[in-house]
Amino acid sequence: MTDLLKQTDLCVKCGLCLPHCPTYTKTRNEGESPRGRIALIEGLAGGRLALTPRLEAHLASCLTCRACEDVCPSGVHYGTIIDAGRALIKSQREQSTREAAMYGLISRKPLLRFAARLLRFYQRSGLQRLARVSGLARLAGTGRLDALLPPLPPAPAWQDYYPPRGEKRGTVALFTGCVAEVMDTATLSAAIRLLTTCGYGVHVPRTQACCGALHLHNGQPAQARQLAEKNLAAFAALKVDAVISAASGCGAQLAEYDQLIADDQRTRSFAHSVQDISQFLAGIAWPEDITFSPLLKRVAVHDPCSLRHVLHQQAHPYTLLRHIPGIELIPLPGNAQCCGAAGAYMITQPALADSLRNDKLEALKAAGAEILVSSNLGCALHLAAGLRESGTDVEVIHPVTLLERQMRVIK
Repeated sequence: MTDLLKQTDLCVKCGLCLPHCPTYTKTRNEGESPRGRIALIEGLAGGRLALTPRLEAHLASCLTCRACEDVCPSGVHYGTIIDAGRALIKSQREQSTREAAMYGLISRKPLLRFAARLLRFYQRSGLQRLARVSGLARLAGTGRLDALLPPLPPAPAWQDYYPPRGEKRGTVALFTGCVAEVMDTATLSAAIRLLTTCGYGVHVPRTQACCGALHLHNGQPAQARQLAEKNLAAFAALKVDAVISAASGCGAQLAEYDQLIADDQRTRSFAHSVQDISQFLAGIAWPEDITFSPLLKRVAVHDPCSLRHVLHQQAHPYTLLRHIPGIELIPLPGNAQCCGAAGAYMITQPALADSLRNDKLEALKAAGAEILVSSNLGCALHLAAGLRESGTDVEVIHPVTLLERQMRVIK
């Protein structure tokens, strides 16, 4: 508790963060601002405030986008403070059955894969269409989850190791995550093909687990540390040039394992080895026999908060996509503001999540883009669901998936 109070004391309540906080700009409520939430956490931790539903609601409505950290003159680590505040709340109340089920599912890959098999049957049997048309999904309280669900691909049969094409230039390990492993195999497969084609061998450790970001942001640091330990053990025996993440939300969490677990050489070494897939590919020399088919389309680039405000690697998707001849790249207007996905936020805080998403969709419509690329799966699912709901025909895709689709190898 003393450490938390020391961190909250760094905030001088100057208010420079207010214009950059999505929830404050939407509500104009001090309790929905970074300095307001820090004051609430300070009061709760110091025993001056009691835990009330209103106080908990203010902390729960934070997106953890960390845009405030980029502009804070005092260097306040807001992300650490809000996670600690939520953990403090969790220590004072029991976890709901719904929370326990959701976070337990993503913690256990065998259960997640089994659930994915059931969802594939649900989609392909016609049950999903029946549930939507009849309104059963909405009546059952699963309508929002159902709307977010993309068509699930067949279950992947990942190899432990993918050898490089031609002369070996290095070796990397790929972090597959939890939800991405069942919902975004296209991006993971594209990442493997790009890496191996460029001469890198790719390890895919079977024992890796969820990154723990959702647990940490839900006030469950002990569970997040358990998952981190599993990942540290899974990647420890591999001698690689980098640990590659294809989802920026996972990458941001992996890159801060040295803050989650006692900072030592083991965690520092792992955290420093983590690179976003776009960051890694933008930093290597490409083989001369690789070329790209032209794409005469306008492509809007969405910057996930984890890529922009935590990893600070938002420039790399643009660098990669400029390899494609004829492409017209534009930043999605308002990229500095969160889209509202924010991990589980799009499920737990639907009103604010949809309000923020609507801003993005309006900006996308005004930009006239035919394709939207995003480096984070959660953001992509959230934005794609909004586009489907509005009947807008814009493809949402990861930048490396688009790049791999246009790649050609001269034989």
